[in-house]
Amino acid sequence: MSSTSLETTAYREIRERIMRAAYMPGSMLSENELAVNLGMSRTPIRAAISLLEREGLVGSFRGRGVMVKEVSAHEFSEMYEVLVSMQLFVLDTAVKRKLTFDLEAMAQILEQQQLAMEQSDYYGYYNNSLQFTETILRTIHNESMLQIMELYRGRYVFSTVSYRIKYPQYQPSRSVQTNRRIYEAIMSGDIAAAKAAISEQYSDTHEHFIVHGLMK
Repeated sequence: MSSTSLETTAYREIRERIMRAAYMPGSMLSENELAVNLGMSRTPIRAAISLLEREGLVGSFRGRGVMVKEVSAHEFSEMYEVLVSMQLFVLDTAVKRKLTFDLEAMAQILEQQQLAMEQSDYYGYYNNSLQFTETILRTIHNESMLQIMELYRGRYVFSTVSYRIKYPQYQPSRSVQTNRRIYEAIMSGDIAAAKAAISEQYSDTHEHFIVHGLMK
């Protein structure tokens, strides 16, 4: 296997472990241990860590090693606002251009998200939620939007999954409910109702941050 392939393999494996919160915020990662676990030398591990650092998932600290970074409430809120804004824009644009939404894909993702919720699979739940949003964004074929989506994916999923693991008393359910409302509204041609579902969840999430002192 080429060094580039090893780097890609290491990056994807470590990234997924972080997204699944196998490493919680503040965890220190050892290059040696990662190399042993993944069965490769430290060179591709270092390259992978460099990519993860640029993505904002880890930080390197001289004398301490590599630490999994916590996603602040402010950072999460900003990412969420961008995703909401893009969805609302796409819904309006799709109507103006008379574009068709991939309802079949949306329905399949909803089933997977519902199943993940029933199995307390936080990673599957939130990753499917983002895939649902991505399916909406793909409607207008804007590659820049999809690049932003991919840039956010690691930190967004890691933030939500690690939060649920840290506070297991708060079981997720709102996202799948909202996505189902969006799907049913789009299926019936009621774009205004789909936009309302997105906006209502944003307002509730923002209020949650305020009430719990996560945002000022």
